[in-house]
Amino acid sequence: MLEIKNVSKTFNLTGNAADTRIALDNISLTVNDGEFITIIGGNGSGKSTLMNIISGVMIPDEGSVILGGMDITRLREHKRANYFGRVFQDPMMGTAGDMSCLENMELSFRKGKHRSPIKWGFSKSILKEYFKRQLSEFHLGLENSLGQKVGLMSGGQRQALTLLMAASDTRVDTLKEFVSMYCDIHSGALRIKINEETSSKEKNELKKQLKEDLKEYKKVATEFYIKRKEIYLEKIEKALNDDEKIDAYIEFNNSLHDFNQDRRILLLDEHTAALDPKTSKKVLDLTDKIVKTNHLTTLMITHNMKDALTYGERLIMFYQGHIILDVRGEEKAKLTVPDLLNKFDEADKIFGN
Repeated sequence: MLEIKNVSKTFNLTGNAADTRIALDNISLTVNDGEFITIIGGNGSGKSTLMNIISGVMIPDEGSVILGGMDITRLREHKRANYFGRVFQDPMMGTAGDMSCLENMELSFRKGKHRSPIKWGFSKSILKEYFKRQLSEFHLGLENSLGQKVGLMSGGQRQALTLLMAASDTRVDTLKEFVSMYCDIHSGALRIKINEETSSKEKNELKKQLKEDLKEYKKVATEFYIKRKEIYLEKIEKALNDDEKIDAYIEFNNSLHDFNQDRRILLLDEHTAALDPKTSKKVLDLTDKIVKTNHLTTLMITHNMKDALTYGERLIMFYQGHIILDVRGEEKAKLTVPDLLNKFDEADKIFGN
């Protein structure tokens, strides 16, 4: 679960009070595991600022960001990278243009993993077949272009690859990454608790408690991870062909979803805006399929109100740093584009100058 609690962010590039712009005004939002949320709003309404705060690019002036029950508000961006996959509007971002499609996917695949699956009986040839299987679902010919440099691909192909890299293999190395994240967050909390008035005895007690918590946490994580890995290895040994080995790996990765917050949250920042309508539709349909198949928690910004209504089970509308609409299920399904336009008009009367 991702929680945004009373978050505010103000920008002032000139230092002149008259030029102050409120990007987010005391925003609170709870994103449940597996939810697919579409986000709409005009330019400067706060959509991308929210994405930047969630991913750690920005720190809010006020409020907090809670992931899986842990406060990550001030956790550095690179420390969050294994928990958030982000795709931007520009197809040139998110991939290394001078590397091949295969090399890009291998880098993404190994991100956050300190033990290579290859050492578990997952050979390079099977890994390549695994990538081909994923790429073939885009119907853009990517599965036949593994050796091609990404910089030579079309915008649609490149964006599709970026989406796949951000969305697939989103399980992280549970044992290493979670214990590391837990240490970072709780060490920070410990530093906040310890101040000039804290006695030596209280300091020692706090440090002792942290050490015991980490020991227990690591024990639970280790037992869970080893159990899942044994199941995976057994299925690999019994597999009759490459397809069965790939299926076993996918099943192993999916099983880790039961342990705390071990999948990335997918952040899509107008990821089809630079694509032609036909390719955009393909990428959006694949986005929907990937999200549903993997039960990924997803936030998708779009300026296309029709797409916002078509995809996802929840819709959020921003206006001048405020959330003015938050609907899901049947309530969302009943909405039309004119309904959304009327909502913008109503907001303009309330917040407009």
